[in-house]
Amino acid sequence: MDGRLRVEGLGSFRAFVDGDEIELGSPKQRAVFAVLALCAGTTVTREQFIDRIWGEAPPATAAGSLHTYLSGLRRALGPAKDQLASDRSGYCLRLEREAFDVTAAEDLTGSAALWDSGPAFTGVPGPFVAQARDRLARRRLQLLIEYAETAPPAEVVGRLLAEVPAHPFDERLRGTLMTALHRTGRSAEALSQYDDLRRVLAAELGISPSASTQAVHAEILADDRRRPPRPAQLPHDNDAFVGRTEELLTLLTPGRRLVMIVGVGGIGKTTLAIRAGHLLRDSYPDGQIYLNLRGFDPSHSALTPEAALHQLLTSAGARNVPSGREQRAALWRSMLADKRVLLVLDNAASTDQIEDLLPGSSTCFVVVTSRNRLSGLAVRHSARRIPLGALTDDESLRLLGTLIGADRVSAEPASAQRLIALCDRSPFALQIAAEQVASAAGTGIGDLVGQLERFRLDTLQLADDVLYSVRGVLSWSFAALAADAARAFRLLGVFPGPTVTRATAAALFGSGIEEAADLLDRLSALSLIEEDDDRYAMHDLVRAYAAELAGELAPDDRGDALGRVLGWYRVTLSMVGDRQVGRGAPMEPPHTDVPPVLFAGQSESLRWCGQEWPNIIALARRAGRNGQHESAWHLTLLLFDYFYAAGRPLEWLELLTVGMRAAETADNRVARAMMFNHRSVAHSRLGQNDTAVEQLRRGLELLDQPADWQHRISLLGNLASTLREAKEYDAARAPAREALELARQEGIDYYLAATHDVLCELNAETGRWAEAIDEGVPGLEYARRSRSQLVEANLLINIGLAQHGLGRQPAAEKTFGQALRISQDAGDRYHEGLALFGLARVGAGAALARRALARFEEIDAEEAGEVRAYLAALT
Repeated sequence: MDGRLRVEGLGSFRAFVDGDEIELGSPKQRAVFAVLALCAGTTVTREQFIDRIWGEAPPATAAGSLHTYLSGLRRALGPAKDQLASDRSGYCLRLEREAFDVTAAEDLTGSAALWDSGPAFTGVPGPFVAQARDRLARRRLQLLIEYAETAPPAEVVGRLLAEVPAHPFDERLRGTLMTALHRTGRSAEALSQYDDLRRVLAAELGISPSASTQAVHAEILADDRRRPPRPAQLPHDNDAFVGRTEELLTLLTPGRRLVMIVGVGGIGKTTLAIRAGHLLRDSYPDGQIYLNLRGFDPSHSALTPEAALHQLLTSAGARNVPSGREQRAALWRSMLADKRVLLVLDNAASTDQIEDLLPGSSTCFVVVTSRNRLSGLAVRHSARRIPLGALTDDESLRLLGTLIGADRVSAEPASAQRLIALCDRSPFALQIAAEQVASAAGTGIGDLVGQLERFRLDTLQLADDVLYSVRGVLSWSFAALAADAARAFRLLGVFPGPTVTRATAAALFGSGIEEAADLLDRLSALSLIEEDDDRYAMHDLVRAYAAELAGELAPDDRGDALGRVLGWYRVTLSMVGDRQVGRGAPMEPPHTDVPPVLFAGQSESLRWCGQEWPNIIALARRAGRNGQHESAWHLTLLLFDYFYAAGRPLEWLELLTVGMRAAETADNRVARAMMFNHRSVAHSRLGQNDTAVEQLRRGLELLDQPADWQHRISLLGNLASTLREAKEYDAARAPAREALELARQEGIDYYLAATHDVLCELNAETGRWAEAIDEGVPGLEYARRSRSQLVEANLLINIGLAQHGLGRQPAAEKTFGQALRISQDAGDRYHEGLALFGLARVGAGAALARRALARFEEIDAEEAGEVRAYLAALT
């Protein structure tokens, strides 16, 4: 270690050795070190120490305490302890001027931009430090004023305004501020500063402003009379701006009068508006006015239209502002008539807040930003709405590289990708994350990712600035909700899936569908959720915030909400048309107050499952974790038809593990047997026939009661099919016949169709073509009567194979074509692949075989190998 010492006193008092902060100890010990730093290079005697730390009345123990403090500082300095020298006369800290921010700041001559406005040596006691603190405050103000006299006025107005409360009598400060305000088009505010100074001086000191200050006032008045004001109020453009190309093109397209940029908090609405404003500046030579309407602001109330009009009128140079809202609006429109002015109305709360602020002139351009959808502006004023979403992955990486350096991003590519995902590709969240990586020595992107994985919202905030908090930004939108919408938002945090519909929301909220639609619309209007057709989704960070708020609900409320939506999905999944399907679930579904989705047939239910399966899987997992085991295993079983048609065997097995755990915990024998049944199909799809047979035999061992007949049929049929796939044809016939006999005893169409299907396929594969057709034809009748499209498609495929085997090519082609139409209509990719392959083999050739191969590869089906072999033989 080199023992390099660096000290900071402009703000919190801190010291660093070789880049690592050291512990300076108690307040008095910190005061000792502050004296040493302020007197760096000179020897401080023990008497001087006591006087500078304790003042005129030191305690009797001061000398002993001083020795203790100096010893403690030596230990704290570690490798830099030699920089604290001592001799008989006292102690001296060897510290270069550039290594101490106080002396570095004192050496500044023309720029105060490097010096923050907080008090120096925060929390350090003693008269000597207090005197230094006052001296530094005066020096900082002096530097700021000197800098402001030559800097761009728009850059310094805010900093000068912030100093007035602490220095109300400083005429040089007021004069500089008045000049800067006037030069940025805010002459009325400049004159108001003069009036305030005059009142303060008269009341407190009994004097008038100096001649130089009066001269500044007179110059502003004269200048206002000579020329009309030209405001230029756009805030500083963000150097880290990335992306938004299409949105910028929309804003920069000539001929627009009113554009709204809307989106969730932190998504970059203001940044986009300011960037567009700067690019359009030359097109609006009569001025650019920026007004923060404070619609969603944690520390201020939203501006009323009256207050907003007052600010706009004074910005435009009005000397006498009327008192009434209508009169102000009329004057505002008159002042902008025939002018080319750009107006940025930032952070709007509602249409009512904005309408009277709109110029009447078609030569002006207004950009409004809001978290609110502002439908009234769109309807009444034909405003163009730009909904702002998350950045793309590439844009997010570019922003991260701009903020912390492209080399750091390229050094940790995987962590950088994970970071942008955890930040939901939100510019605001990425800026907070980047600041934490950049400001904390030794912190890598991967370190921050680890913190985000554990404490997402807690990590996405800056400790020294409460305004820079993702949770805080979202809370401002939440605070604008009425009580019923706030409850709905909390309940959405209970729902684990990525999207909701009006029906699922109604079940979750415990409301009617129309009421749920109204609540969703109000949340969407504030950009807390986004609507896409009939579905509503949240950004990931909004979802995390909603889940956090959901924790404030009573446990019973959360459990009831989850139970209601679980019940609705269970009822809906159990319905095909007006018929309940009991084959996948050994129980009746629960009651639901929200009407389930009704399907005209299996094809509709499969398409619906294709949209809903991420929600259903997430619900099954959440139910298992929450102890709602019946719902967990029931939902899992009800997804059989979807996974059978769509493939995804690995995902299916993962979900079946959740369902099996729930069934075991609930000690439900039949549910466990059905889990084994479904597992067998998934393993069979992966070509793991031995595992599939073992699963089926374990399931059959559980089904030892007379009432288990329908489940035994299902397992026996699957056992026969699996043994067939394993080429154990003789072993397959016994369970197939047993299943058919049970089905005949019960006389239910679906089970008769399914068991005939098993024997049809077994005969087709073993070359018993006529027997295959004999089993298949009655099976088709049963399948059509029970509207079981998956079984119908499978029967048609095997009948087609038998017809092909008997040399009946036209009949086979027709049969495969029927199977193809049914499977495509149902979204059944597995049977679509089988039908395509069948058509290829009856003469349609390689093109259809390649399409079949694509389908099988999509769903990881083992039949892909057979198709590859067929295509290889053709070449």
